[in-house]
Amino acid sequence: MISKIAIFRALYLGDMLCIIPTVRALRTAYPTAKIFLVGLPWQREFASRFHHYFDHFIEFAGWPGLPEQDVNGNRIMDFLHDIRAHRFDLVLQMQGNGEITNSLCMLWNASKRCGLRKPGEYAPDPSLFPVSEDGEHEILRFFKLLEALGIPTQGTELEFPIFDEEDGLAREILRNSNLEVDKYICIHPGARDIRRRWSSAHFATVATQLVADGHKIILTGSEAERHILAALEASIPGPVVNIVDRFGHLSAGTLAAIIKGARLLISNDTGVSHIAAAVKTRSLIIFSPFSDMDRWRPLDGHRHIAIPFEEAGEPSKVLRLAVSSLKSVTESV
Repeated sequence: MISKIAIFRALYLGDMLCIIPTVRALRTAYPTAKIFLVGLPWQREFASRFHHYFDHFIEFAGWPGLPEQDVNGNRIMDFLHDIRAHRFDLVLQMQGNGEITNSLCMLWNASKRCGLRKPGEYAPDPSLFPVSEDGEHEILRFFKLLEALGIPTQGTELEFPIFDEEDGLAREILRNSNLEVDKYICIHPGARDIRRRWSSAHFATVATQLVADGHKIILTGSEAERHILAALEASIPGPVVNIVDRFGHLSAGTLAAIIKGARLLISNDTGVSHIAAAVKTRSLIIFSPFSDMDRWRPLDGHRHIAIPFEEAGEPSKVLRLAVSSLKSVTESV
């Protein structure tokens, strides 16, 4: 009987949203099981947001070879002691291809372990460690774990629950900015990995023409990207709303509510692209040479258009796609 499940994925927002279809299927298969999310400190809030899937959160202590956290031997030993005491019935290694993390999860004292592995890599039970190439789509590759466990899928749709207070704050921000739902465009020029950022000058070219065409623009980003938004705002000869400058750093939920109310999102390949997919806001996602488009593009290629870096060299291409997407929104109303 499966009554306690641990899911290991110590990554960031976009990565987390991509596993929700697999977690949804897992919850459907085991409706009374206690599901624990094991991850980075920020993911405590994520587990709370997805409380209909996760019952508990355990903070991961880091591990040699994983770049997301500093390695502290004492913390690792304490973590291993505590997690072994849970005696999980099932541990799902969902960090990635398992090159480092499959052996880590084997130390957790679980009755059953399941995870992806690279071709040719060792697995204690090959049937529970299906092979996955890194180029496979990030949502679909984890369905191999469901197949290995005999669990039916429950659709590929992403989710992003928005709390009432976050929706209320977003609406207040829109009122204070003289904006209405479905009558503005979000432009998100930042990305955690600076190599994934499209040229600010290109964003400015696209935004300038959209403003000239009568569209209202919101610039979104994190506090750490304040300088990017300020420079972009200064480059656009027309009124735009710089969210960070006017309202400070917003929670992920409030940002999601603002994206949900937008007519279109234009962004780099970063977490907000997956939020747009989850809340079903049309989007243009600009990919860099440092991101695998086939792996990270939204599955709904009609509503969400992925633009390869070779085609984004000229902002006119992105502008044409933006105009076409906005026209599609108008025609569908």
